[in-house]
Amino acid sequence: MVAIDTGSGEAGGRATHPGAAGPVAGLTRRMGRLASWRVWMASAAVFVVFAGVFFSSSASFAIPEVEAACGQAPLDVRFHSTADDVADFLSACGPVGRGAYRSLQVADLIYPLVFAVFMASSLAVVLSRLAPDRPALVGLAGLALVGGGADYLENVFAWRALAAFPETASTNALLGIASAVKTLTFWIVGALLLVSIGALVVQRVGRWRRVRSVVRPVA
Repeated sequence: MVAIDTGSGEAGGRATHPGAAGPVAGLTRRMGRLASWRVWMASAAVFVVFAGVFFSSSASFAIPEVEAACGQAPLDVRFHSTADDVADFLSACGPVGRGAYRSLQVADLIYPLVFAVFMASSLAVVLSRLAPDRPALVGLAGLALVGGGADYLENVFAWRALAAFPETASTNALLGIASAVKTLTFWIVGALLLVSIGALVVQRVGRWRRVRSVVRPVA
């Protein structure tokens, strides 16, 4: 039996079906733990801080600093990069730019987990309230962790590229593939989140209208 903690006093989750077992039940249980407003608020707060530093600050590892030093966007924020793109980027960066990019990779040891947990919790919270009688749907939030895993794989290939430079690492072409998988996965998660929020709003408005029509005084 899997209970989803909604953290709001609402019936955010119910027991799984008696036949649910194995990996699906395990994934549902783990994602159900993220379907809490407390978890979501904590993950959102951490994400906002990290995102602000990564994308808008003047920290040595921030994306604007890497862009300024290398004259182009880092590989990590591109949809896809070829092996030649990786080599050209590292060459164009020069020693200072490669140092900044290396610092970004150090900070990026934490950011993928922060973003993946935030996205997973966001989707789990919405799905648990949209369909409380179908808790297995919360397992879809696990897609965010797939995106996080692809992000870490991208980082591994970036480290290999940095270590091999000026030679070409054999995994340079795989860096772009990992970037594409990461981006596509998070796009899917984002689309699911937006659709689910819209469906939840429609559901709540319809429920409110039905309740209002029942309690409306008869003239």
